[in-house]
Amino acid sequence: MKRLILLTLALTALVATGAAVANLKSGDVTPVSAALSATTVAHLQTRTLLCAGQTIEVSTGRYTGTATSATPDLNGPIELKVHSVYNTTKKLGWVEGHLKIRGADDRSNSRFAAVNTDGKLDGWLNGRAGHRDGSLLGSIAGSFSKGGGLSDGQLGTGTGANAALLVKRIDCKKEDKVRPSVHLTVRGQVDALSAASISVKPADGGASQACTIGDEKPGSNIAVLDRVEMTCAQVSGAWVLKKVRERH
Repeated sequence: MKRLILLTLALTALVATGAAVANLKSGDVTPVSAALSATTVAHLQTRTLLCAGQTIEVSTGRYTGTATSATPDLNGPIELKVHSVYNTTKKLGWVEGHLKIRGADDRSNSRFAAVNTDGKLDGWLNGRAGHRDGSLLGSIAGSFSKGGGLSDGQLGTGTGANAALLVKRIDCKKEDKVRPSVHLTVRGQVDALSAASISVKPADGGASQACTIGDEKPGSNIAVLDRVEMTCAQVSGAWVLKKVRERH
């Protein structure tokens, strides 16, 4: 039963972390990183469990220190509130909790969950940074022990293997499509047709008019010598087919 409870706690932390990412909308993204050190320990409590010949330490604690970053939101005093589950026999476990950074632009507050492999953390963090419209997500790593806290900590490094992003709200709108203002309609007989262009000879005997074939394609029923009505639009100085239909 204890093993099931411990596993459930880890999965709950990871699912909660991923759910917050799913709620993010489009925004202006900036790569960020911070060096983390939180080695001053307070309110440390530890329970030791013996499970099937293995020793598991379950601890909670508060760790304070400093975050150093070129990003004002991530530069300043930090506080870690940690729940740690560590199998000392296998030297494996996990850590979850909250990270607060008292930056120049208000407080950054994030949840994190990380795997602990022989004192080395590898995990994921997400939350808020600075003003309410700032979201922080990325990797978190470092060395951790219940008695020594977090050292050599790293929030992102700017690389694909271990990166972090600060996402802030940005006003977005769909790109307006430029509608052609000049159109050409030709009624006559198809005198040339290829995958790239179509040419129609006007019924009044005028010169043939060729149009480039773009996104709009002639139907498979259109062939050379067919009587058609073709409409083209002028795009960047060239005539581009908009539609063509048979005339009887």
